[in-house]
Amino acid sequence: MTAERRGVLEAFYGRPWSWDERHRMLDFMQEVGFNRYLYAPKNDTIHRNRWQEPYTHVEWRQFERLATHAREVGVELIFGLSALAFRYSDPGHLEVLLSKLQAAQACGIRSFALLLDDLPSRFEHGEDAGVFPDLARAQVWLVHQLLPHLDPEGEFYFCPTEYHGAGNSAYLWALGAGLDPRVLVFWTGQEVCSPAIGAAELRRVAEVLRRPVVVWDNFPVNDLDMQYDLHIAALTGRDPDLPAACSGYFAAAGALSAASEVAMRTTADYLRDPAGYDPAQALRQAAQRSTHSPEEAQALVFLADLARRTPLTSGPAALEHPLWPAIDRFWAARGGPPPAAGPDVPGRPAEAAEAGAPDEAPLREAVEAMHQHADTLARLHDPLLLQNVAPWTAKLAGWARVARLGLAALDHPQDPQAREAVLDELALVRENFHWVAGDTFDTFARRCVWAAEAQAGATP
Repeated sequence: MTAERRGVLEAFYGRPWSWDERHRMLDFMQEVGFNRYLYAPKNDTIHRNRWQEPYTHVEWRQFERLATHAREVGVELIFGLSALAFRYSDPGHLEVLLSKLQAAQACGIRSFALLLDDLPSRFEHGEDAGVFPDLARAQVWLVHQLLPHLDPEGEFYFCPTEYHGAGNSAYLWALGAGLDPRVLVFWTGQEVCSPAIGAAELRRVAEVLRRPVVVWDNFPVNDLDMQYDLHIAALTGRDPDLPAACSGYFAAAGALSAASEVAMRTTADYLRDPAGYDPAQALRQAAQRSTHSPEEAQALVFLADLARRTPLTSGPAALEHPLWPAIDRFWAARGGPPPAAGPDVPGRPAEAAEAGAPDEAPLREAVEAMHQHADTLARLHDPLLLQNVAPWTAKLAGWARVARLGLAALDHPQDPQAREAVLDELALVRENFHWVAGDTFDTFARRCVWAAEAQAGATP
């Protein structure tokens, strides 16, 4: 594999990891074969928003311990430098940035990254335009002010302001022409969170930047608008020859570090054998390696199947969970869903011809399995993984209660309180915005109420 740099990014928005989580991540990286760790959490205020302020001595001692641990496990710790509203024409701004680099070096850190992503694509200070012809050349100048201060054994990474898209802009051409060949440039693909990344597109960007890019893969990160999506899933949509077309491959983890580990095990499997990679098998194995028993692994995969919405499986693909055949067989056994209930879940997969004969039993068994898996997930042995998945575990348990109540309403159609209980529980479960199967079980339960009313001969 050409991409010998295999990294993990702590670069998300939201609560940064604790120092204990960072040390745990280093041990995880050693286990699965990642060898680069970029420290750049967006919500570390001293890293980004208030970058001109120094870290305290307490924090630098923590960085020093992290750097020592990284060396012990064979991981290169990369210290991220960010500079919101950097004034390129102000020597004082450069001096502050250099002082932070040198303080990190004093802690034993030798590799750095200048991260200018998610910033305006124009100068923020008018006087900078009088010194530099454009933003790209100003950024090239800044990179070259930092390079002479690096350890010869260290690496330097750069995330440009334009880090995704077609990769053929004047800005990127200027960067490619001006940046020192030693500088490694991050690229996320066609989109910020790219459902697919191909080797051919990376080669086109490499021509513009005059170097193979380092893939910044925004999976399994789940920050900002994705915070209600679990992102325990297998990596998909990556070409088998992708590693040969880049100079590094970094997986962007999320604030839920233990949950991210599960997904990143599949990324590690892909990087070890891109041609032989099997996503479904990789996820099953990742669940087994991340839990303490077969029951825990099965429960985690069950939850992942239902909470499958990610940038890799957005839109209708997010609803392609494995319980639809059981639901369809259930309603087929009752002559179809009640017509008065209205349409099914928008975007649900079409009924499969091989779903099986009409039968209520598979769905009833699946509802009990939901309950049992939720109970298992609520007692996971790994306390951090338990904490990470807790909101989605609660949602799974809530849907199991809703489905049970819906079935109870069907089984006791003459009991109006049974129907009321369904709707009361629905309101409670929907207060939890964490995404598990979308409206699958909301729709199912309401259809149960409609069918029970029809049996009871109820009228508005």
